[in-house]
Amino acid sequence: MKKLRYFLLLLILLPCTLLLGGCLNNTAYVTNIEKTQTLDNMDIYTVTYSDGTTSNFSVENGTDGEDLKIQDIFNYLIELDPDLYTNDEEGFKQFLQDYLTIQIDENDEKTAINKALLSAVSVYSEFPTYGGDTSVGAGAGVVYEMGDEYSYIVTNYHVVYYVNSTTSNKIARNIYVYLYGSDVSVTSSNSITNSINFGGDAIKCEYIGGSMNYDIAVLRVNTSDLKEVNENVRAVDIATGYEVGDTAIAIGNPEGDGVSVTKGIVSVDSEPLTMTGADDRTTITFRVMRIDAAVNGGNSGGGLFNSNGELIGIVNAKLMYASDGTPIDNMSYALPFNNITQVANNIIDNYESNNRAVGVTKLVLGVSIECVNRQNIYNPLTGESTIYDESVITAISGDSIASSHDLEVGETFSAITINGERQDFSRYYDLENALISIRVGDNVQIYVETENNVETMIDLGVITSDMLQSII
Repeated sequence: MKKLRYFLLLLILLPCTLLLGGCLNNTAYVTNIEKTQTLDNMDIYTVTYSDGTTSNFSVENGTDGEDLKIQDIFNYLIELDPDLYTNDEEGFKQFLQDYLTIQIDENDEKTAINKALLSAVSVYSEFPTYGGDTSVGAGAGVVYEMGDEYSYIVTNYHVVYYVNSTTSNKIARNIYVYLYGSDVSVTSSNSITNSINFGGDAIKCEYIGGSMNYDIAVLRVNTSDLKEVNENVRAVDIATGYEVGDTAIAIGNPEGDGVSVTKGIVSVDSEPLTMTGADDRTTITFRVMRIDAAVNGGNSGGGLFNSNGELIGIVNAKLMYASDGTPIDNMSYALPFNNITQVANNIIDNYESNNRAVGVTKLVLGVSIECVNRQNIYNPLTGESTIYDESVITAISGDSIASSHDLEVGETFSAITINGERQDFSRYYDLENALISIRVGDNVQIYVETENNVETMIDLGVITSDMLQSII
C-alpha cells in the first residue's frame, strides 16, 4: 500500500440493506395483524398497535381459510361504513396509509446512517509503478447518481491518482469498488501479470474525469453491477445546507479494512486549506469545512452526512501535527457539498458531451477576489447563526473577460443570471460555484456593486467554448 507523506497535513488516502430502527414518532401504527379465531365461516383477526392497544375485525373466509388479502379487509370496511373511504384507488391508498404505514423519524441518526450506508462504497485503485511493481491505494466514495444503464460514483482525485504511476495520466489502471456489507477480497500481486486480484463482490469502475485542484474524481459503473450485489443500493441524498454544530457522520474505509462510521460535528463551516496536491509538488488551496469526527487513512473520498443521512461533504484531509510536532487529534476536513455537486456535474456533463474524460471546465473571468465584510447574524428565535460575506475585486488580468467587459477593482460581485435564472450571492464562494456550473450555450449576466451600493449588470452573452478553461 502506498503512503502519501506530508509534514503537517495529510490527504487521507490509505496508500499501498436498509435497517429500520431508532425512535418513532407519537403516531400509533400497526405492529401485527394475525388471525386469532375462526367461527363457522368467519375469520376473526386481531390488530395490535404500537401503543399496545388492539382491535378486531372479521372477514368471511375462503375455501381453506388462508386466502385473505389486504383488499378483502378494505372491502369489508367499506361494507361496514361506506363513508369511511371512497371505494377507489385513492381510498385504498388512504386506507393503507392510515393502518399499515410505519412512520420513521427522519431525524433519527441510526436510520440516517443505515440509509447513507446504502450509498457508501470502498474504493481500491491499482497503479503500475516504476520497476515493474504494483501499488494499491484504498479510499472511499459515494454513489452520486443512478441511471438505468450507468451510475456515477464520486471520490477524491487523490484516491485514483498516484504520482509514481507509470500510466500516462497517473490515473489507476484498474479501479474497483465494494458496496457496504459486500465480500471484499483484494489479494497480492499475480506473479505473471504483476497485477492485483480483486475478488469477492468487486465492481469494476471506469474513470471519467477529475480535477486535482478540486480533489474530486468521478467514476462510472454499470448500474446492473451495483444492483446485482445489493438491489437496495441508492444514490446519495444531497443536503440543502449545513451549519456549525450540525452532526457530521463520516463513512469511509479507514485503513482499508472496510466501510465504517464515525461521528462528530461541523466545527468550521468554510475555510481555505492550503497544502501540497496529489502530484507532490503543486500547492493547492481547497475550500473545506472543518469537522471533529475521527478519520484515518482510507477515509478519503468518503461521504460526510448530517443527522438526516444527507450528504454535506466529502472527507479529504486531516491535520496530523502542530508546527512544533505535537500530535493533533480529530481535526479533519471535508469538501462542502455545494462545491462537490458543481464539480461532479461539470465532469459528468463534459464526459457525456465529449465521450471522453475531459475533467472540469470553468468560466474564468480573470479577476483576483478577496473575502470581505464577513458577518455572523444570530437569530434568537431559531437559535441559528448565518454567516454573510462578500467577494470584492482586488486585481484584473489583462486580455481577460473581466478587462474586456469593464469590470473594475473595488467592485463587489452580487449576483449572476444563467439562462434567465438569477442567483444572489451571500457568500464569497457562491461566485466560484456559479462559474463552474456554466456550460457552452448558456446566456450569462454578472452583477456587481460599486462602493456606493449601485448595482451594474455585465452582459457576457452566450458562452462559447473558447470562454471556458480546463482546470487541472
